Amino acid sequence: MSIYDRIGRMVYACPLGALYDMVKISVKLTSRLPIVVVIMLFLLQVFSPRPAIMFSLLVVLSVLGISYFWARQMAGGVTIRRQRRYGWAQVGDIIEERFIMHNDAWLPVLWAEVRDHSNLPGYNASRAIGMGARTTNRWTTEGSCERRGIYTLGPLEILTGDPFGLFQVTIQHNYSETFVVYPPIAALPRLIEPRGLARGAARTNVRSLDLTTNAASVRPYVPGDALNRIHWRSTARRSMPDQEEIFVKEFDLEPSGDLWLILDMNARAHAGEGLESTEEYAVVIAASLANQMLRDNHAVGLVSHAQEPIVIRPAKGHQQLWELLRTLAGIHAVAEVSLGQMLDLVEPIMGRGMSAALITPSADPEWIKGLTNLLRRGIHPTGLLLDASTFGGNGDMKGIMSFLADLGVSAHIIGQGFHFEKITQPRQQRPEYKVLGTGRVIAVHKGVEPDSQWVSVGQNRVSHDDFVQ
Repeated sequence: MSIYDRIGRMVYACPLGALYDMVKISVKLTSRLPIVVVIMLFLLQVFSPRPAIMFSLLVVLSVLGISYFWARQMAGGVTIRRQRRYGWAQVGDIIEERFIMHNDAWLPVLWAEVRDHSNLPGYNASRAIGMGARTTNRWTTEGSCERRGIYTLGPLEILTGDPFGLFQVTIQHNYSETFVVYPPIAALPRLIEPRGLARGAARTNVRSLDLTTNAASVRPYVPGDALNRIHWRSTARRSMPDQEEIFVKEFDLEPSGDLWLILDMNARAHAGEGLESTEEYAVVIAASLANQMLRDNHAVGLVSHAQEPIVIRPAKGHQQLWELLRTLAGIHAVAEVSLGQMLDLVEPIMGRGMSAALITPSADPEWIKGLTNLLRRGIHPTGLLLDASTFGGNGDMKGIMSFLADLGVSAHIIGQGFHFEKITQPRQQRPEYKVLGTGRVIAVHKGVEPDSQWVSVGQNRVSHDDFVQ
C-alpha cells in the first residue's frame, strides 16, 4: 500500500476531514429553537403524558436525527478543486478558472453556496449549486483583469446543509495563491536614445580597434595584434597539420550604453485616479520603455522608491523583462522620498557612460540639483515629464523644460489622453506554463492535452480525487 493510500484511509477516518490545517469543516445548528422544543416536549411528557406529545417528541427527534446525519454526510463527502488557466495576465486579459466539485456521499446536496474570497478587482467566482448523490459537477468562471497588481486567488468557502435547514455545514479551504496582473506594454515612439562611452548593446557594422563586449568575427593574425585577441578555438579548428594559422577576434563598435529607468513614486507629486492617473501612466511608460530597449538588446535596470527602495541592476534578456514587469505590477505612489532625494541616493550605483530615463510628474525644480550631479558623472539623462495639471493636479512643466533645456537635457511632456497603443498577442500564441510539485515552472508545449493547461490553485489542498486508487 502506497503512502497516498494510507493517507487516504486516514482522511476518511477523520469525521470532519480537517487536513493539514488547510481544510476546516464545521457543523452547527442554525437555531436553538429545535432544542428548546425537544426539552419542552420532554418535560410535558414527563409531567403530563399524552400520546400526542409523545408523537410530537418522536417526530422532532427524528427530524433532528435525519438532519444531523444528512449534514454529517455533506461534511465528509463534499470536496472541491480549483484550477487556473494561464499563470499570468496583463491588464485587459481574461482570467479563467475551473472548479470541480465532488459529492462522495450517498445523499444529494440540495443546495450549496460557494463563496470565493479572491481580491482581484472585477472578478467574482462565487455561485450557488446543487448536486446529486455521488456525482461530480464542473463549471468555469471568467473575469476581466482591470488593474495591474499582485492579487490573491482564494480562500474558498462552501456553505451547505440539510433539507430542513436545521444544520449548516461550513467547509473552508484556507489555501490561496498569488496571481500577478502585469502592466500593459505599449508601442512608444523613440523617446530616448541610450548613449555610452565605449561599450553598450547596439551592434553596428563598424569594426572597432578597441576591446568591446561583442565579438563579431575572426580574421587571420597580422603582426601587431595583441595576444589577448587570439581566438584559440578557431585557431585549433581551422589550422591544418601542414599549415598552421592563427586567428584573432574582431569586435563591433558599440555606441550605446546601459539604461536606468528612474521612476518617481512620491505620493505628493502624483495626481489623478485609477487608470487615468500619473501613477498608471508612469508605470505603463516604464514597462513599455523596458520592453522597447530590451528588444533592441540594451541592458535595462530600474530605480524607484515606494514603501521601500527598489533597485534592479541593468541586465539583458527576456528574463529581465519579466522581473521588471513583476516589480512594476506591485508598485504604487506611496513614497515620502522626493525625486531629488532619490537621485542623491542612486548616484553612487550608476556608472559613467550610462543613460537614464527620469519618469516623473514632479514640477518641483529642487530635483534639478540631483540631475546636475548625474551630468557631472557622465550620465546621459532624458526627462519624461508627466503633466500633473492635465490630471487635476498642480504644477507647470514648462519651467522644468526650461531648466532641462539650459542643461542640454532632452525632455518630453506627456499629458492625460496620451495614446498608448497596446502591444497584444493572441492568447493562444502566448507562453503557457505549468507549476510542478517542486515549485518549478515549465513551459507547456503546443499540442498537449487541454487539461494540462489548467494549474491547480493551492498545491497543498487535499481532495477526494487526490486519493482515488
